[in-house]
Amino acid sequence: NVADAIEELDAGLFLIDLGFQGRKQVVAAYLLVSDDELVLIETGPGSTIENLRKAMRRTGFTVQDLTRVLVTHIHLDHAGAAGLLARENPGLTVHVHPFGAPHLVDPTKLINSATRIYGDQMGPLWGEFAPIPEQHVVAFEDEEVMRVAGRNLQVFFTPGHAWHHVAFWDAASGTLFTGDVGGVRMPDHIYVCAPTPPPDLDPGAWANSVARMESLGAKRLCLTHFGPVYDPGYHLGRVLPEMEGFIGLGVDLFERGAGQPQVTQALTAKMARDLDDPDPEVLASYEMATPAYMAAMGIERLYRKRAG
Repeated sequence: NVADAIEELDAGLFLIDLGFQGRKQVVAAYLLVSDDELVLIETGPGSTIENLRKAMRRTGFTVQDLTRVLVTHIHLDHAGAAGLLARENPGLTVHVHPFGAPHLVDPTKLINSATRIYGDQMGPLWGEFAPIPEQHVVAFEDEEVMRVAGRNLQVFFTPGHAWHHVAFWDAASGTLFTGDVGGVRMPDHIYVCAPTPPPDLDPGAWANSVARMESLGAKRLCLTHFGPVYDPGYHLGRVLPEMEGFIGLGVDLFERGAGQPQVTQALTAKMARDLDDPDPEVLASYEMATPAYMAAMGIERLYRKRAG
């Protein structure tokens, strides 16, 4: 139901539920509205672009009205639709970490590496990933303050989940848009999961990024998976222990000769145990936002890198 797919969190800030794979509350985008600008934070994947269009129409806007897109990083569930939006709206500017910019201009490498992981599920899961003309891709600078839809947003480079990850800080409202470095948490649940995919999972960098986010003293976190969080102290305090628990479990199993399937199974079991709800549907939402097999791949890569 599109009616509940978009919700105004406060004046000019909308949460959009992109309905990823027909499921509610897995992937979010945020729409910022002012008199002279319409800005999207995160685009979701190409596979949910029709849901995005519908949700925007409910607020009286179309993709043509967008002025800018800001993405926390270029993973397919966060930036996959950026090229499609740019193709539909040739005036659109897309802002991204400098390491991510070349991959939005020429997504060949990104698509090839994702295809190695997802195989024939690429299309159904993620849809099309289109290139963006170079002049329409703008790289962030760390700590720069951007005037965006009537707000001052400060950009913080927050590596750990990915090298090219950023968070956006709206000091006036005390709102921090965390992307994935702020963890995954379903609405009305206390379990925070730290997504640890390949290729550049870095626990040390992640710890620094969390400290950086904590130092801002946010009143509210806006998670991509999923939605607003109003206990940011508790939430951010859980991210590193959860990350360390995941990595510790995975590395221990890999050291003992386990393969990826066993580690995947163990991580899923850990999520199920740590989750504050026995409902399999809740676990399915966490699993869709941060699949255990992706976490296992990321941890294996980290383990092999450390082992040299």
